[in-house]
Formats: sequence, C-alpha cells, structure tokens
Amino acid sequence: MKYKKEFVIGITVVGAIALLLFGINFLKGKNVFNTNRTFYTTYGNVQALVPGSVIKFRGKQIGVVLNVDLNEAQDRLVTEMSIDEKDLKIPQDSKARLASDFLGTSSIEIVLGKDYNNLLQAGDTINPDFKYGISEIATQKIDPIEKQINFLLEKLNKSLASIDTVLGTDGANLRKMMNSMKSTINTLNTTIVDVDKVVKGSTAEIASTLANVASITENLKKSNQKVTNLITNFSEISDSLKGVDIAGTVAEAKEALAGVTKIMEEINNGTGSAHQLIYSDELVNNVNSMLEETERLVNNIKEHPKRYLQFAVFGGKDKGVKLDATDEKKLRKVLDEQP
Repeated sequence: MKYKKEFVIGITVVGAIALLLFGINFLKGKNVFNTNRTFYTTYGNVQALVPGSVIKFRGKQIGVVLNVDLNEAQDRLVTEMSIDEKDLKIPQDSKARLASDFLGTSSIEIVLGKDYNNLLQAGDTINPDFKYGISEIATQKIDPIEKQINFLLEKLNKSLASIDTVLGTDGANLRKMMNSMKSTINTLNTTIVDVDKVVKGSTAEIASTLANVASITENLKKSNQKVTNLITNFSEISDSLKGVDIAGTVAEAKEALAGVTKIMEEINNGTGSAHQLIYSDELVNNVNSMLEETERLVNNIKEHPKRYLQFAVFGGKDKGVKLDATDEKKLRKVLDEQP
C-alpha cells in the first residue's frame, strides 16, 4: 500500500510536468501532436519579431517563430521557424516576407515560388523578404519631412543669430546705426542748403555764362558760310597737293643729295678739285702765281705799250701783235684801270 501511494505521486508529478510542457508549447503555438518542419531565414531588422510570432500562408496560421538569434558576424538575425503544415510544398524560390500590422505586431508571410521541381526540405533556409507596414510607410514619409524641418530650423537659428549680431544687446547696434543714419541725413540736408545758397548766389553769373554761350552759338551760326568756304578752300588745296608730283620731287631731292654725298666723299677721300681747294695749298699757290704773272705782264704792257701795240699810219706796215677793234678796246680798258 505504501508503494502504491508513492507510485501515484510519481505519476502525478510526471503528468504535471508533461502538462506544463504542453501548455508552454501550446502558448508558443507549437502542436506537439503533429510532425513540424523547421526552416530558417535571416533579416537585418526583425521589427519586433519575437518567439511565438505567427507564420502565415495566405492569411492562415501554419506555424510560429521559435527563436531569433544573431549570426556569427552579428550583422544578421537568424530566425528559426516551425511550420506544422506537412502537406505544404515550398519551392526554393519562395520567400519569407516579414510584415507588421497597424499595431506594430510582426509576423511572417510565406510567399511560394514557382520552381516546384526544386523543393525546400526541413532545415533549409528560405529567402527573406520585407513588406512595409503602415508605421514603416509613415516613417519613410515623415523622415524626409523631419530632415527638411531640421534643416529649416538650423537655417532659422543662423538667421536669428545673424539678426541678433546686427541688433546687438537690447538693440544697441540698431540704435547706433539709426543714430549714424540720422547724422548722415542731417549732413546731407546741410549740404543741400549750402548748394542751394551757392546756386542762388551765382544765378547772375550762370545767366551771363549762358548768354555768352548763346552769343558764341549765334556767331558760329553767322559764320557758317565762312567756315564752309574755308573747308572748301582746304579741300581745293588738298586736291592741288594731291596733283603735285611729290614722288618726282622727292626723287630729284634724293639725286641732289646723292650728288652732295658724292662730293663730300671725294673731299673726305682726298680726290677732286674741291679737296685740293680746301685741304691743299698747291692750287691756291698756282692761282696766286698766275695772278702775279698777269700783274707783271700788265705792268710791262703799261710801261712799254709800243712793244705790244703798233698801229698802221698812212698805209705803213703793221708791226707787233695784230688786234681787232674789240680786243684793242678791252686792252686799253685794262691799262686805264691800272694805277
């Protein structure tokens, strides 16, 4: 009797433990009475997917998530899935699409592929996929707006800082600027008044100057014909100069200069009569000697004219040099001019 009581207690404990395990697996969605197949997939972000999350196929629950663990590289989350639909054929090109509802609850939707010639077996990995929920879509829409708002706020802060720098503490810089503008306006008003006084004081001079300008304009108007004639005359002179053989004149001038150049070269080179006359005394001495001989001859003729002039009288014979009337007249003139 004693052993029977202990046996009953042992059976009761084992049953309780079995019931507890069944309850835990039931709460996790596991059906301990069916043959389940285990598959794996990986995600970069599981969006609050936890063990016990539902696995669906066309809206029907066909399994649950068993575990979500980091891989060795710690860049992906390995998700272990238990599928209890034993008749479901899963092609290799199928996908395990992670989705979340409006409340943020995540689940996995099995999307079958078309390659039924190659099926996945228990323990294989299903390609991951991701479907954005309302919250993710809202986040995607809100993020750019948030960035733009942040950018605008930053620009606004900079603008306010710039305005604050310009205004200074309690608007001190603004007051200084307004005072400076007021002083500038006062100075400008004073200058305008001074200019007005100068203009009023110089009205007579300005009027006189304008009158002089008008008079000069009138004189120019009256002299218009003369100016026209002057221009016409200048045009005629230009035409006359155009008709002059300037090229020929220049050519003749060049020839004359060439002759002068040749004479200068002869003088510098020691050739020609000009060089002898300028640089040599021989020609001068010869001329002087000739003049002295001429003077002696004239004096001799003057002293002894009968040696050179004999005139026939009464048919006598002529003696000496025979001169005609013209030569005799020139000789007598030379003799009379001698002292």
